[in-house]
Amino acid sequence: MDPVRSGDFSNLEVDVASLPQYEQVKLHSLSKKYLLKLHINTSISLTFFMGGILVASFFLAGYQLIFWLVFGFFVLLFGWSYYNNYQLAKRNGYGLRERDVIYRRGFIFEKVTVVPFNRIQHVSVERNFLDKLLNISTLKIFTAGGSGSDVNIPGLPPETATALKEEISERISGHA
Repeated sequence: MDPVRSGDFSNLEVDVASLPQYEQVKLHSLSKKYLLKLHINTSISLTFFMGGILVASFFLAGYQLIFWLVFGFFVLLFGWSYYNNYQLAKRNGYGLRERDVIYRRGFIFEKVTVVPFNRIQHVSVERNFLDKLLNISTLKIFTAGGSGSDVNIPGLPPETATALKEEISERISGHA
């Protein structure tokens, strides 16, 4: 019998103040090597941009003011990028609770994602060439209905990433 038609249906209000607070969880920081990876990526971009500016300077020989303005802009842009890398590596973090995974990222615009284990479809560990050189990994968490991973936790030591993957896999299969 349908509970709505029989009068047994209830939809009680939840006391929001009694819900668990993710802000109280002490998050684990990412590997210091992740900052190095961010700086390497920024440096590669800087090299290409500065090479382009150098080539452009030969064509803009009569426009020294424009050259120095563009050069100054890129110096400021990449200075900001290095500072942003530092803040991201310092502030990003992850946590594992009984029923969910928490990942905080961002520095100006902070974003916190809490993914309950019952929504996770599968978990993988990924390492690209630079990750292998630096001995770090990215944990990817996939949930239902998404195209691609919903949460990427970069900058983890490979042993930590594998241990987290196994723990989450156990919990989503119902063995924990």
